[in-house]
Amino acid sequence: MYNLELGRHVFPAQKYSFIYDRIKKDPNLDSIDILAPERARMEDLELVHTFNYLEDLFSYEHSFRTMHSELPLSRSIVDSFMHGVGGTVMAMELSETYQFCFNLGGGYHHSMPDHAEGFCYLNDVAIATRLFQYNNPDKKVLIADLDLHQGNGNSYIFKDDENVFTFSMHQGNIYPKKEDSDLDISLEPGIKDTEYLKILDDSLKKIQNEFKPDLVFYLAGADPYEGDSLGELNISMEGMMERDRRMRNFSRDLDVSTIIVTAGGYAKDPEDTVSIHYNSIRVFCSEEF
Repeated sequence: MYNLELGRHVFPAQKYSFIYDRIKKDPNLDSIDILAPERARMEDLELVHTFNYLEDLFSYEHSFRTMHSELPLSRSIVDSFMHGVGGTVMAMELSETYQFCFNLGGGYHHSMPDHAEGFCYLNDVAIATRLFQYNNPDKKVLIADLDLHQGNGNSYIFKDDENVFTFSMHQGNIYPKKEDSDLDISLEPGIKDTEYLKILDDSLKKIQNEFKPDLVFYLAGADPYEGDSLGELNISMEGMMERDRRMRNFSRDLDVSTIIVTAGGYAKDPEDTVSIHYNSIRVFCSEEF
C-alpha cells in the first residue's frame, strides 16, 4: 500500500513493509491496533493543493507543477501517496480516542500547494491539519518537524496562520530552499547527541511557553542519524530514541494527542532506517522504552 516501486533509488521505498513486519513480531506491541487507511478524498486534498496542480498530478503529466519532484510520476506512486495522506488523516481522526497515533507513512513536508518538491507529491500533514481546523476552528496545532531537512512546505502553507505553529530543527546548509517557520533551528554539520538534545529541550520549552497546542504532528524523520547518506548530523541510534522520548514526554506534559509520521530516512544501511522508525513506535507505544 505504501511501498513504492523505484528500483535503485536513495529513498528506501520498501521500508514501510519492513517496519510493519517488525511491529508484528514484537510481543511488546501486540496490544496496539493496526489499521489500513483508505485513500484520501479529493475534497481533503483541495484544502491545501490547487486545482491545476491536482489535475496535472492525477493525469500523470510532467508539467512545471510536477517536474520538481525527484520521484517518477505514475499511477502506482500517486496511489501510494493517496494512501499515505489517508493514513495521516485517519491518525488525526483517531487522536480523539488515542493520545499517540502513528502513521507508517506520511511526512511529505516539501510538497507545496501548487507544485511537488523533493520526494513529496502531496502534503499529508498540511491536509490533515486543515481538516482538523475545519472541524475544530478555534483549536491550535503544532507541527514539530525533526527531519534532517526543513519542512519548507508546511512552513510556507501556514506562514500566516496564527493557530498553527511550525517548528523545524534541521541541517541548515542543505536542501531545501528555506521558508520561514515560527521556530527554525538551523543545525551545523557534525552535531552530536548531547548538543542536539539540549537544543531540542530548549526549543520545546520555548514552544511550551509561547503556544498551547490542542494537537501535535511530529515528523520523526530518521535522517538526522549519523549513518544517513544525505546528511551530516551525527546523532546515534540511542540519540534518535532519546529525541523521540523528549517528544513523547512533551506531549504527555501538555496532555495533548500526537500524530507521528515517518518522513525521511536514507541510511547507508537501509536496516538502520527501518530500526529508527521501529524504535519511534516502541518509544511512543511501549512503557518499556
